Amino acid sequence: MENKSIRIVGAGLIGTSIGLALKAAGAEVHFVDIDQRSEKLANDLVKAENFENPELIIIATPPSAFLEAIRREATLNPQSILMDIGSVKTKPLLEVSTIEGLLYRFCGTHPMAGREVSGAVSARADLFLDRAWIITPTNETSDSTKDLVLAVIAACGAQPVEMSAADHDQRVALISHLPQTISSLLASQLQGSSAEALALAGGGLRDTVRIAGSDPKLWGEILAANEDAL
Repeated sequence: MENKSIRIVGAGLIGTSIGLALKAAGAEVHFVDIDQRSEKLANDLVKAENFENPELIIIATPPSAFLEAIRREATLNPQSILMDIGSVKTKPLLEVSTIEGLLYRFCGTHPMAGREVSGAVSARADLFLDRAWIITPTNETSDSTKDLVLAVIAACGAQPVEMSAADHDQRVALISHLPQTISSLLASQLQGSSAEALALAGGGLRDTVRIAGSDPKLWGEILAANEDAL
């Protein structure tokens, strides 16, 4: 990734962690985010310098902001390759297909890594080390697009796994979205419990409710976007 210019739209946990890993691999990274404090923190972490015409744009927004973000970036940067890192793949692919001429320079991806804490302040360059990173190219995805996406995954230390968008959504509904739902439901049942009762809890309860601390607004969007599979 030496000297590659990469814009990351979204300075949350995943986007900033990717930026840190790519910066360490020699890329030039710049963040944009609607939250100016998050944007500044992420750019400070990677010692960013602004540039025009990035070779790659990574869309790391919540699902509700994806279409607006990719439409804007695709229009402003007609030569750039684009990828996303969202937890649902079918809906974004349908949205990309509505933008003329974009499918050949877009590849959907989903790094299978995260933390129960959020924001750029929680980012880690090693977050993806040895983790699966799903890619969902289509028949229209160009070879150069796929090659650059695979280079990003390698630079982050992850292992690429290729599948269709539909297969992805079915599989993550089972192994990611359902566990998140169960954890949140269980945690909600603990509200109002006596301190004496909770003091009896062992590691099993703590392990089960750990991810209930994840961003509820973001997870509400993810679950809604994958509700059929879930």
